[in-house]
Amino acid sequence: MCGIAGFNRPDQELIARMNQSLIHRGPDMEGSYVDAHVSLGNRRLAIQDTSQRGRQPMSHENLVIVFNGEIYNFRELREQLESEGYQFQSETDTEVVLYAYHKWGPAAVEKFNGMWGLCIYDKERQTLFLSRDRFGIKPLYYYSDGEKFIFASELRAITLDNLNLDIDLRAVNFYFYQKYIGGDLTIYKNCFKLRPGENLLYRLDTHQLTRTAYYDLEREVVRHQARPVAERLDEVEQTLASAVNARLVADVPVGGFLSGGVDSSIICALVHEGRQQFPTFSVGFQDASYDEVKFADIVATHLGTDHQSEYFEINEETAEQVLGGIDEPFGDSSILPTYLLCKMARRQVTVALSGDAGDEVFAGYDTYKAHRLAQYVPASAVSLARPLINRLPTTDRKVTLRFKMRRFVRDYDRNLCRRHLDWMATFDDPLRRKLLGERFIDAPTIMPVRPERTLLRAQLNDIHNYLPEDILKKVDIASMLNSLEVRVPFLDHRLVPLVLSLPERYRLRRLTTKWLLKRIAARRLPGRIVHRRKRGFSVPLASWVRRWDFIRTYLADRRYYDHGLYDYDYIQGLLAGHLERRTDNARELWLVFVFNYWHRRRSRPQER
Repeated sequence: MCGIAGFNRPDQELIARMNQSLIHRGPDMEGSYVDAHVSLGNRRLAIQDTSQRGRQPMSHENLVIVFNGEIYNFRELREQLESEGYQFQSETDTEVVLYAYHKWGPAAVEKFNGMWGLCIYDKERQTLFLSRDRFGIKPLYYYSDGEKFIFASELRAITLDNLNLDIDLRAVNFYFYQKYIGGDLTIYKNCFKLRPGENLLYRLDTHQLTRTAYYDLEREVVRHQARPVAERLDEVEQTLASAVNARLVADVPVGGFLSGGVDSSIICALVHEGRQQFPTFSVGFQDASYDEVKFADIVATHLGTDHQSEYFEINEETAEQVLGGIDEPFGDSSILPTYLLCKMARRQVTVALSGDAGDEVFAGYDTYKAHRLAQYVPASAVSLARPLINRLPTTDRKVTLRFKMRRFVRDYDRNLCRRHLDWMATFDDPLRRKLLGERFIDAPTIMPVRPERTLLRAQLNDIHNYLPEDILKKVDIASMLNSLEVRVPFLDHRLVPLVLSLPERYRLRRLTTKWLLKRIAARRLPGRIVHRRKRGFSVPLASWVRRWDFIRTYLADRRYYDHGLYDYDYIQGLLAGHLERRTDNARELWLVFVFNYWHRRRSRPQER
């Protein structure tokens, strides 16, 4: 695991500064390559072959690579390449990636099972080849203005160049709509993300940039659907076990996150079947409605893992540490406990397995159940119920029935994917119009959806958007701030289309989410874990807004609205209603606070 950066001109001083900005991603080694045409940099977190032989950038003939990620099938690919006459100097997967590109060109990435963001410089053809893994586990950003081309694992490295970066209003609207910036957008104009499953080829001589998709999940789902259902069902458990086993390969200590939910618990159970000593980690909070340590303890005792749990009080200092580590507005507040979990795990291990993506792949979200219910609830009933539900009293407890009911009745729509997005929205279109005024862009423009009304379409929408740009981004930020590599078995590319190809009843049966995964888990875990109500990994935002001067200052002081992007008086109304407990506006206020904090650090980095 590493941090990478580069650009299309020679500048040793700049690439050194970019490397330094990524040191948290790779504290073990630093390397750079500079010639008359390019500068490439790497910060390495050594996982496979921790010796100096794994130093990057790495070269072979006319190729130079900087690589961030892990290729789990690198040993099989190495054997294949050795049979073709390639001779290896290290035990790293980076060298395998380099030789694979030399042998197969861009098609090499289709052979990889793993996560990655990479760049390969071809000195002969004068090209830069960039690639991001199929599901976007690892990030890759780039800047292009027709002359300059810059790429990096994080935006912070790109902004070190002398660039005139303006805020993109599409990104602002996206952020306040879904609490993350999706698509290929970033907060800046001319800065973009490579999408999951995409390659990019940049020609150094002509400045021509071409992006192509090398992976089509929908096509893979259709391909699997041609096979007998019974055959696919038999394969799911075996493929999941194989995915977990593949992600245990490392030359450094490996552990697992264990929340006590079915996703992380089944991952740890599958690890335990082949490995007796396996450390697991969980964090807890004093507020009982947010604490899950007792469930993690049940699983750890059942499996006999070397389990460690700690209770934390998230405070303003923690918030500043984490928010100072994000380089564009990101509003998922669960990044704070995720950061603490990663910090705790890093004391003992360098690699951790997580249960992320289980909800997207096996259909675990309550919104999926809501879609099923919505098939039987007429729009007229929703209209009648809406004012009654909105009058229910507020509470500071974790996600409540009231919150779910409000989400259900808010902007009820017949288009399943739009309804799904609106249910997950923070500022829906009417609220965002009040917030942004003339800068408002409606949801269909910034995030178009397809009209299919199926569970599969809702899942695909989440896998293409919410998963890479919220869930996986959150984990990447929180883990890399602690120099910890996190691996995601549920996103093995052999598993995802296989599960999605099955009839809906194997993912959502009546109102039972993750039906198939729970069936697999039931043979390995206590029933109270398998069938417990989904809780998620969230924080007491409502009470934070009321208690923390830190947050309220950024919400109330006009100095922090000098960006001029939204309505100050409207925000003060939301804040007053929340402080007086008339309405729960914590999620909306958190997004405003994060944006104001980010913008102040960007425009005046010397100030808090």
